[in-house]
Amino acid sequence: MEKDFLFGNESIFINDAALDYNFIPQILIHRENQQAYIGNSIKLLEHGRNGRNLFIHGSPGIGKTLATKYVLKQVEENTEEIFPIYINCWKHDTSYKILLEICSLLGYKFTQYKATDQLMKDIKPSLNKKSIILCLDEIDKLQDFSILYFFIEDIFKRSLIFITNEKNWINEIDARLKSRMYADNLEFKPYNYNEILEILKQRIEYAFVKNAFDHICLEEIAKKTHELNDVRSGIFLLKESGDIAEARSSKKINLDDVKKAIDKLQEFKVKEDDELNNEQNEILELVKKFSGNSVKDLFLRYKKGISYRTFKRRLDELKEAKLITLEEKSLGAQGKVTYAYFGLDKKLVEF
Repeated sequence: MEKDFLFGNESIFINDAALDYNFIPQILIHRENQQAYIGNSIKLLEHGRNGRNLFIHGSPGIGKTLATKYVLKQVEENTEEIFPIYINCWKHDTSYKILLEICSLLGYKFTQYKATDQLMKDIKPSLNKKSIILCLDEIDKLQDFSILYFFIEDIFKRSLIFITNEKNWINEIDARLKSRMYADNLEFKPYNYNEILEILKQRIEYAFVKNAFDHICLEEIAKKTHELNDVRSGIFLLKESGDIAEARSSKKINLDDVKKAIDKLQEFKVKEDDELNNEQNEILELVKKFSGNSVKDLFLRYKKGISYRTFKRRLDELKEAKLITLEEKSLGAQGKVTYAYFGLDKKLVEF
């Protein structure tokens, strides 16, 4: 009779790295059409010509970044004539920071005390030796556009890819820049329930020992994932359910493990702390400590010398990243007040 509990160093996982948000499966299911579109946009680079620029948008957690990284990985593995660069503007939110990251990727170390313009002049010859794909994820976080003008005007063979959750971002930038970018539009639609089920099933096959998940447990996670419309939440639930089952030395995940994992979704961070800048981290910790306070009260507690408008913008960024919840309540004749809660769950203040 097969035992149903773990001994010694046994684990329920065979590859828990497959439950990392940055893990790229060998086969990326249900985004084949989008991958083909991205691939066709950069295909001209193979012939030493400019590729097309691409504006990718859609709600969080539906495969925009993963599909793009999949294509970039294929390019990197199959040719040395094209240099793919992926940068997330959440962390690198200025042209200068992006240039420093590109310098690091190029192996160019003489960056100290150099201004943005000088760095551009320094790396221009290296970039023009190959065809370049520059992918700027979360492009809506970029604070200035000189890096875009640099690539459009000074890099001869390139394809620019912009990824964002904000559909209207491209319509809000300077008209002159927009016309010069001339980016094709690629919208990612949310996964349906059956697609989510298959994606999670694939991750289970990569990550867990055989028969660790009953179908009823998988369905429970798929339903919650579909409700949140964010596959990353589902991957978190797979990992958390496995950890809970393993903590009780079980070889199988049950519904109770799944329900406990779902209860932990409030603390789920789609973005790791090291992807946030110091200011965002400080404000996130403030919200965690004083969850349920009004935004104005939190601002008064922050006391770090930024404007209320900047503070509110940082909260909006954390909300977009699904790290906090903002809830507006009407006070009748007294106006409205916004409350901030740590995590994904809404906990409305009662009056």
